[in-house]
Amino acid sequence: MSVRLYQHGEDIYLTGAGATPCLRWYRDAGRWMAEPVDLPDPATSVTVDEVPDDLREELLAFVVRASAMGAPESQHFGN
Repeated sequence: MSVRLYQHGEDIYLTGAGATPCLRWYRDAGRWMAEPVDLPDPATSVTVDEVPDDLREELLAFVVRASAMGAPESQHFGN
């Protein structure tokens, strides 16, 4: 299984990391926040390079934590 990134509007969605099927990452008062949601149908696939730098750091840290908590070692960002 691989980690996938999607975008809909300003929000970034992460799938395939840990037990949560989909996390929506959104800005709130200048901070990135995450919440479990269903992936919206109109979301489009994006690469990690298309994600804002400050969120990219958050996502990488999240994936590492999910991996340490038992997600498969083979997970990686895919397209």
